[in-house]
Amino acid sequence: MVGVFLFFLFFTLLCLLIAFPTHEATTPWWVKIVTQTPYCTYYFGPFDSVQEAKQTQSGYVEDLKQEGAKGITIFISQEQPATLTICEEES
Repeated sequence: MVGVFLFFLFFTLLCLLIAFPTHEATTPWWVKIVTQTPYCTYYFGPFDSVQEAKQTQSGYVEDLKQEGAKGITIFISQEQPATLTICEEES
């Protein structure tokens, strides 16, 4: 009897996982690039998949390098930016 209960519990959980899309499938991906000089954070996106975001990141980095940016760090995430460009004001 316990085996039947466990089977139905497993089957129910499996159906729920299939029926409802995962967080990854519904939340867009963003390329986040932080530069040290100037000290800025740039967001590029949204993208439908992490693969799409990774394919485009080199173009953004190249553009920033041509503009003189240094100390470039790249992140791929599903965080939703409130602002696409954030730069520390020069004093």
